[in-house]
Amino acid sequence: MPASVISIVDADPELADLLDDAELERARHEALTRVQRLSPGEWDVAGALEPGVHHRGFLITEGLLSREVHVLGRTCVELIGPCDVMRPWSWDEEGAHVHAEVGWKVLEPTKLAVLDHALVVRINPWPQIGVELFNRGTRRAHHLAVALAIAHHPRVEDRLLLTLWHLA
Repeated sequence: MPASVISIVDADPELADLLDDAELERARHEALTRVQRLSPGEWDVAGALEPGVHHRGFLITEGLLSREVHVLGRTCVELIGPCDVMRPWSWDEEGAHVHAEVGWKVLEPTKLAVLDHALVVRINPWPQIGVELFNRGTRRAHHLAVALAIAHHPRVEDRLLLTLWHLA
């Protein structure tokens, strides 16, 4: 198999754990997708979109990225790593009434499994995989809500302690 193709159930043990042995063997061959490799530095997410591909998102299989959101001179940083699912080009300009600028950085060499329409169709026999990928997006939203609540604590010592517990 070329280095630019990966099976998402081999790349992510949690997805493999959702399947019995017979399903796993079949899924290894059906759940193949392309891999994008990123080097450390600024990341132009628009360049990640492949022409003619119906992108649904990415599954991070290795590495670490940060998303920086800038609003009126303040910056919020989200760390995104292995097993996270993301749609980095998706920013709801219509739903936001405050102007924000979003930037992405690759913090260490990163591999992204491409979640495109063709892959979604191929994993239809295993709905539990699709549900788990959806759950990961929900989990990210939950973690961001907790981080926001932590940020509202007035004492820096409390914010630091809560952040460390949250990251643990």
